[in-house]
Amino acid sequence: AARRLAAPLWSRDKALDDESLRLILVGAASVGASGPVHLATGLPLAWFGAQHRDLKTALRGYGGMVVLPDGTRTRLWFESVLVLPQGVSAAGPVLDAPFYEPGPYLLVDMGYRTTDFILVTKQPDGALTFDPLAAGSLELGMHHVQSAVAEHLTAMHHTVFTPAQVAETDAVIVRGQRMDLTAIRRQHALQIAQRVVQGLLAKLDHQMDQVLGLLVVGGGSALLAQVIPGVIEPPDPQWANARGYLAALLATQQTLSAPMAPPS
Repeated sequence: AARRLAAPLWSRDKALDDESLRLILVGAASVGASGPVHLATGLPLAWFGAQHRDLKTALRGYGGMVVLPDGTRTRLWFESVLVLPQGVSAAGPVLDAPFYEPGPYLLVDMGYRTTDFILVTKQPDGALTFDPLAAGSLELGMHHVQSAVAEHLTAMHHTVFTPAQVAETDAVIVRGQRMDLTAIRRQHALQIAQRVVQGLLAKLDHQMDQVLGLLVVGGGSALLAQVIPGVIEPPDPQWANARGYLAALLATQQTLSAPMAPPS
């Protein structure tokens, strides 16, 4: 019910952004978490170095009472926190599959606000190594598609549309007429995807041609697959980072700190 009124005002500084912290808390409650919770979340590659410690500090011990849509009240807090780099987290669950032979791969993770990319090499023993010089983030994501559609409609019809209004609908109403968005959205989606490709080429140049495969994950993976010939879109690409976060939680489960008291 809040979607049509929503405004994506989340700042780049996640540790100081109350909306982001609340979103994570509500997300955890929505999947059944309660009481002390072990959390793994991520940051775009370009933001990770400067922000991950502060975000971990902001989230550890953060909690409250969440009232779910069905009226259920859930109290939870984050007892332990892992903050991981997006894209890097996705690589393990994707490249673990045995049909990916050893060698270099480019992983591109197109999400909501950013597109992260990193060159990953799968070793003969299955271990992964990452090239920090062939990694980074582009300030382009699926939100930019919705913003472009909203701006297009606003300019065309001289009435204000927001990205939230056009995000998950095939049509909008303008002065009593139903406007189909299919063609407009496709036009802007392809433009954003082409800008992503141009950004990758500017950052990586010939390295894009010297890999065994270009893997696309995230909410924009299907869009990238339309504009980059021969890319590999693994199963459930939008959940690749989440699977990586879960694997990291399971790997560190034995070394988690002692329980904290609930926040006041």
